[in-house]
Amino acid sequence: MNIAHHTIKINKKAAYVVVILFVMLAACAALFFRSAGCGSGGGFTSGERTIISNGTERFYYVRLPGQYDSRTPPPLIFVFHGFSSDYTYFTQEHTDLQDAVADGAILVYPNALPVNGERQWDFKTDLVFFDDLYAELEANLCFDTRKVFAVGHSNGAGFSHTLGCQRGNLLRAIAPVSGLFSQDDTCTGQVAVMMIQGDNDTTMPAATVQPTREYWAAINSCGSDTTAGADPHCTAYRGCDHDFPVLYCAHSGGHDWPDFAGEAIWSFFQSLPPAPPSSAPGAGTIPDKVTGKISFKIFFQPDFVGTPDKLALSLYPYGSTLPLRGSPRYILNSDVPLGDCAPGQVAAYSNVPINLSRVDYGDYALSATIYVKGSSYPIPASGKDYMGLQDITLDNTSLVVEKPLELGLIVY
Repeated sequence: MNIAHHTIKINKKAAYVVVILFVMLAACAALFFRSAGCGSGGGFTSGERTIISNGTERFYYVRLPGQYDSRTPPPLIFVFHGFSSDYTYFTQEHTDLQDAVADGAILVYPNALPVNGERQWDFKTDLVFFDDLYAELEANLCFDTRKVFAVGHSNGAGFSHTLGCQRGNLLRAIAPVSGLFSQDDTCTGQVAVMMIQGDNDTTMPAATVQPTREYWAAINSCGSDTTAGADPHCTAYRGCDHDFPVLYCAHSGGHDWPDFAGEAIWSFFQSLPPAPPSSAPGAGTIPDKVTGKISFKIFFQPDFVGTPDKLALSLYPYGSTLPLRGSPRYILNSDVPLGDCAPGQVAAYSNVPINLSRVDYGDYALSATIYVKGSSYPIPASGKDYMGLQDITLDNTSLVVEKPLELGLIVY
């Protein structure tokens, strides 16, 4: 009896120690996933702020929860405006996202830099701005690093796609509205994805964003079957990696931010269990590309102004003419080596590799866009960048365009 009695006492003590250790570990984990600014009371308040990034003053707007406590980490949401807009698009015009979030998260609205008078996100150089801004927020605010999200519209949606790929080690999920992922980079980390797209969007057609949708489903190991999402506009892919769903939400509108987006996005973010950021990629694999080659020429007219910096090839609907404001049907190569090019001369490009994945054979307008130094990719700067257009017939994986594409100044 005494032995049994002592055994029970020992087991109770061991259980007590286990409980204490569990509580301590849970507390340590909670502390670990809080940002560095927790408890610092860094002096941040809601309103417009500035930061020096890459030697340039950048603006952003912070909206803190009404009962913000620097010791308690809420989620953090970055919200990126579209082309030619600024953060007031979300803080004054389309406030449904911040209305839905209310006091549930910190909202940060960065401003893009103007390029020839029009603000737009540069999908490469603005990664530095994002890194600097993230570090600034982490040092001064308290937020849960397991619940950091990115939202964007149009050009801002394209940037949020890029962030989901390049900064998946920091972000938990992204929710791009009317945007596509135009890079072929190897991604870092993994994110959950909600894409919202208008069926009648002529600026960013649904067919244009379909490869992006399939890309995220592939790297998150999703199957081809879908099921109804929580929001009636949305379908969810089946079989995705645990904690990393992919949703596609279609609506009957065009390129504008739809009324249901704010509620749908916030509900999606809230539905995700916290996941510590990691550099480990998803278990899925990107489908093999269908590649081809193209040989073509570009005539740089004598009055060409600026230093060529980047060349991109795309396909638009047959018969397209300048100016073009909408997105291309397909991006063939977003970074063609420029080679020798000078005003008044014809530059020849031979056997340039192109991506023909999901491209149907048929008639198109081939575009060659020249971005000059000081402009920003992917939206050409009006009055600064140049484009050549020529109708072609694509009927195999090897294309030769005999007639030079004549560049014209892009003016919207």
